[in-house]
Amino acid sequence: MARFNFFLCLLLVLWQAKAAVYEASEYFVAPQMWDNSQRLQILVDKVHAEGGGTIQLSSGEYIFRSTIRWRSNVSLQGVSVQSTVLKMIGTTNWSLFIGESTKQGEFPAIEGVRFEHFTVDGYEMKPTSYSTNCKAFNIRPLTDAIFDDLVLRGTPATALGVDFLNRVYINNVRVIEGGRLWTEGKGGGSGIGIGLRGYDDENFIITNCICVNCGNNGIFVEDQSRFGNGVNGRKPMTEGKGQIIRGNIVRNGRNHGISIQGARHISILDNLSYGNAGAGFYGNYFMSDVLISGNQLLDNRWGIYICPASNVKGFDGTGEFSDITIQGNVLRRNQEDMYIDPSISITDNN
Repeated sequence: MARFNFFLCLLLVLWQAKAAVYEASEYFVAPQMWDNSQRLQILVDKVHAEGGGTIQLSSGEYIFRSTIRWRSNVSLQGVSVQSTVLKMIGTTNWSLFIGESTKQGEFPAIEGVRFEHFTVDGYEMKPTSYSTNCKAFNIRPLTDAIFDDLVLRGTPATALGVDFLNRVYINNVRVIEGGRLWTEGKGGGSGIGIGLRGYDDENFIITNCICVNCGNNGIFVEDQSRFGNGVNGRKPMTEGKGQIIRGNIVRNGRNHGISIQGARHISILDNLSYGNAGAGFYGNYFMSDVLISGNQLLDNRWGIYICPASNVKGFDGTGEFSDITIQGNVLRRNQEDMYIDPSISITDNN
């Protein structure tokens, strides 16, 4: 009995440590401070070193003038998107939350984190030139993570830019003018952008999100092999697979709505994409085992546009598009409802 009580007490201690809550105000992270960056970094490192927990931000506007390097098993929670606002201020290009690095290479994953119930405001970021490294979130790789009930607005580059995801859930994220400084021909600059090829099975779900007036794309996934020779020491990089993009609204973008630029085993279901200057749904690079079903694609330049991009065709230069199913979509009032390159075979049940 004594041994049982000992193990019960030990389990309770471990559970309490895992569920530890840190009030940010007690560690001098406070609204209207000139800069909370260093104070929050110290707190993130402390929580990580103590085994993890949740940092709670009270209501108010928090100023940040430099990057926070995030750690595993540390979560961040505000009161609500209306009352807890994280404001980025600066004249150079930096991202608010990063992992071990923003570059290609071998880095440990950030694991076991949640971000919820706050707004990130990037309108006072005024760099002299555009860079893809000017995001609210710029974390790679990422495992067992949740992004929920967030507003991300006015970021110069992609608002939620996270790569190499495994068991990640992105829900109820509202992006307004993500990629605010993006111009045609530049990379990045989207609402929600996910890079692929960090894991064999990159299982993530993007659902219930709204992206409005974004730059390059509202929501996109993108194969990263074109940018490097390996991620986390993997050469060649194995193709990640296993994603769902469902029930989102993407509207009035300056280029494409939902964009798939290299993906396998992915479903794009029941989304509403309208009023975009490019395509409601856009696909290039390569695609296989893709289901595009039940979407409404309205008032775009193209409803659906799928074509190998000349500079990013498959690894042997020929491109690869196979097992693509398009069914049950509604395409109306687009300048052109559908364009599919003649070389691509599609199962079309519209």
